[in-house]
Amino acid sequence: MARLTYLEVSGYRSIDGDLCVRVPPGKPLVIVGENNAGKSNIIRAIDLLLGDRWPGSWAPEDHEFYGRDPSGAIRICGDVDGVAWNRTGVERIVLTNSAGRSEINIELEDGSQRWPNNETRAQLPCVLINADRRLSYQLSYASQWTMLSKLMHRFHKALTADPDRRDALKAHFDALHEIFDGVPEFSVFVERLQDEVGQLGGNMPYGLEIDFSAYDPSNFFRALRVTPKLDGEHRSYDELGTGQEQILALGFAYAYAAAFGATGEGLVLVIEEPEAHLHPLAQDWLASQLHRFTAEGVQVIVTTHSPAFIDLRNLDALVLVRKVAGATCVSQLTAAELADYCRNHGAPKAMADSILEHYDINSTPALRAGFFARAVILVEGATEEFALPVLLRHLGLDLVGTGVACIPVGGKGNLAKWWRLFTAFEIPTYVIFDNDTSDDGSGAKRCDVLCALGIGTEEQSAYLETTELVVRPGFSVMGVDFEATLRGLLPEYAALEVECADVNGQMGKPFVARWVAERLTDVDSERLAELAGRLREIAAAS
Repeated sequence: MARLTYLEVSGYRSIDGDLCVRVPPGKPLVIVGENNAGKSNIIRAIDLLLGDRWPGSWAPEDHEFYGRDPSGAIRICGDVDGVAWNRTGVERIVLTNSAGRSEINIELEDGSQRWPNNETRAQLPCVLINADRRLSYQLSYASQWTMLSKLMHRFHKALTADPDRRDALKAHFDALHEIFDGVPEFSVFVERLQDEVGQLGGNMPYGLEIDFSAYDPSNFFRALRVTPKLDGEHRSYDELGTGQEQILALGFAYAYAAAFGATGEGLVLVIEEPEAHLHPLAQDWLASQLHRFTAEGVQVIVTTHSPAFIDLRNLDALVLVRKVAGATCVSQLTAAELADYCRNHGAPKAMADSILEHYDINSTPALRAGFFARAVILVEGATEEFALPVLLRHLGLDLVGTGVACIPVGGKGNLAKWWRLFTAFEIPTYVIFDNDTSDDGSGAKRCDVLCALGIGTEEQSAYLETTELVVRPGFSVMGVDFEATLRGLLPEYAALEVECADVNGQMGKPFVARWVAERLTDVDSERLAELAGRLREIAAAS
């Protein structure tokens, strides 16, 4: 089956140098990153290359050139598999724009270059369901490239291959037209219209006649329309919720690919923000359906802001997009590359054949949400997750406002593991832990963190023995534990803990820590200010 295997883009919108994306088979390609990183520009490039617009007629505007410099050059290149030109395999499709001229070429497996014809392009069409959900366009005959047009063209070819069936259908349509003619208002209007057109065109060298038809003889199936139904009644698209529109469009695309996949034709289905207008459970359900689509032949590419669509078992199909010095770049890893990174950062047992399952089974929506952050702070549990952001706001640092995620990992033993994953994707990551030994009596878990951070064995013991807040580049040690450290740094902290118990009764540690943090009036602490400064640095580093 025809498919896209690799994408290269340069000089287009926010993309400067060569941006490269692998497109693995049999799984959705999930493109993630913070807002304005350039995710939409990647899918626009795919749509330009494979979508319904003829690329050779593309006339980019100034803002479509990197740096808004129209003297620059744009190049969009897609490696493909299963596509042929006159029975010769196509290896690559290349769209360029330079000196005001757009060109589209294909590179064949014999080394030659050709101008692609419609037959070649039709073997791997791209359907873009963008953020405005243009379902009415894709299920219309607005162009020969819409899903409905392509589908009905196939049906028409199958129908006309049998002359008897074609003649029988024509007779039925003619009978239907006679019923329309039985409406006096309609028949009178048609007669007047024909007379008027005849008079206006009387001096033309060829006569012109017009009539209404119940069908299009060049495509019998074009008389069919796709209309939604609710409770057995036909409805308009305007009556559908946007979530329902999206489901209908995805279902139509899947049915199209399933019907014609056996012929070798492929379909690249690109969806912007599939989570839009869907509640969390519906997002989880849709994510599973997209995996089913790809397993059965549809190439699915999504841009998303939802952790529901991140599947760490398919890490090679996860593309993290960010901006560096104003230009869009991407990070993409295979299981082997991640395992190698982990071995180089203190995890000697990391193996490519097991590492993805290891990460996936321990992931949570909060951890997967780290892929959408500018920077990540990893903490042990809910106490730090709830209280630390409040404490930092007192110190003038709004984590959410700066795009920094404070993520609980579920204990000391998980800190190093998630630090390795996020830093492998070049996400600035800071680790905070304490020296509570209740679940780490030997210190092995804390040593694992320090080893990953590159701290030598001799230096590690000093950090494992400290009872005070220690702030370093890349990590901090919260003394014995979070609460004891804050009692020692902030005079009113202990009194507020007592007040919390008087007001609320016995509550869990996370509740108490946040309640107290929200009511602090004096956070004048040199060491806490130093911690806030380090965290500002990681936000700025992104």
